[in-house]
Amino acid sequence: MADCELCGVARPTLCPVKVNDPSVEAAYPTGTWKGINEECLNSCHEANLNRVPVNSVGKCDLCGIKNVPLFQVKTRVPIFQEPYHREVDKALCESCLEACEETLRRREAEKEEGYHH
Repeated sequence: MADCELCGVARPTLCPVKVNDPSVEAAYPTGTWKGINEECLNSCHEANLNRVPVNSVGKCDLCGIKNVPLFQVKTRVPIFQEPYHREVDKALCESCLEACEETLRRREAEKEEGYHH
């Protein structure tokens, strides 16, 4: 089991997203892998299509980069009372949204390839 980097839900399988994390760039110059569940990956896809800018100054919730344009991603975070989840706005940078798109394309290709076997 692993936890999603955006919503914290523990799942047996997560979608690997390769992001450029500036805090570990010296050790991993080609990027690091972050795990995102499929629901959050779909939310990132919707956010990439809509491109709603975040008005506050902060850092990307996936890679941690600062001082770049951030875009709003709506995720569902589980809670232990009804309605059992709440909508939370996360902020992702453009490179992380593109990395999520690449992961989504790769995942769709794997699904198509899996049906043929």
